[in-house]
Amino acid sequence: MQTTSERADAFPDPATLEHRLDSFLEQRGIRRDAVRQEADQGMGSPALAVAAGSVLAGFGNHRSDLDLFVLVENDRLTRFPIQSHEHGTLIDVNIRRASAVRETTAALRAEPWPRFASVGEPGWNHRRRAINTANRLALGLPLVAAQPWDAWYAALRRPWLADLVEQWWAVEAHRLAQASRWLLGARPMAAAARAREAVVAALNARAAAGGQVYFPAKWVGEKLKALDDTEGLAVLRDALAPPLDPRERVPHCLGLVERLLGDAAPLHAVLRWSTGISTTVLDDRTVVDRWQLRAVEVLRSDLPPGDSDAVLWSGPAGSAPPDDLLPLFAGDMVWLGLAHPDPEVPA
Repeated sequence: MQTTSERADAFPDPATLEHRLDSFLEQRGIRRDAVRQEADQGMGSPALAVAAGSVLAGFGNHRSDLDLFVLVENDRLTRFPIQSHEHGTLIDVNIRRASAVRETTAALRAEPWPRFASVGEPGWNHRRRAINTANRLALGLPLVAAQPWDAWYAALRRPWLADLVEQWWAVEAHRLAQASRWLLGARPMAAAARAREAVVAALNARAAAGGQVYFPAKWVGEKLKALDDTEGLAVLRDALAPPLDPRERVPHCLGLVERLLGDAAPLHAVLRWSTGISTTVLDDRTVVDRWQLRAVEVLRSDLPPGDSDAVLWSGPAGSAPPDDLLPLFAGDMVWLGLAHPDPEVPA
């Protein structure tokens, strides 16, 4: 675990960011002012416009595009992506409502995570998107920064955000590892895929602990190279080797996750319905369908309705749900989360 001062070094200084951006633009004959002009797409005057993405994180190459995150004071706007090819290079303009980004970013620090009360598929995905947005802004270079958004941007570039990135990837690695264990009997190839993803997530947590906090998972190899982490790179190559026999490969990958992160205690597994679920009780059984496209029959009639947010089952990480619930998981009918057990929720 890094110290607070080392965590602060996870965010490149402005001179480094300017060099990365200007080098990218010079190779393409683009002026910085031209990129700045792309921030105004008629949705409102930009309060904050940040050049971001892999280029600013130091991983860009000749095929890279340039991300431009723009915050505007427009209460009718949620997300508005625009792809611009005006200058012969793809500039991905992401326009967001400034107040919504401020609120979701503040919520990341507001209470402990993950907890039973809030862990579920929509909330999990919302947190991932919120961390991604805050992370890209923090690692980017402001081209427009009106008051007080200049101070808000500066407050992002602090150790707390680096801590959240590491925490996310560590918990996600344990979640994927748990999913792999449960899938191995019914869907071994899917189990092997989840096991590899778990190792990649664990290595992203390792990279974040080392100061490479760029959020997207696919750059894990570049993050480890930047850290000169030869051991981490060897683990990555091992994990991505073809799964010739999933029943051997899965335990091997799960062993790598445990070696990188330790066990998942005190986290508990939590099962809730996936999105799009409907339930129909027929005598002593329940037919569970998703989006009316596929269905699984369960020999019990006490399941909560499909639109319920109730916990179907929870138990210590590493344990398994009842046998009659495992087909629901294998059929993608239930969503798996991990959470710290709350006193008011029975484990």
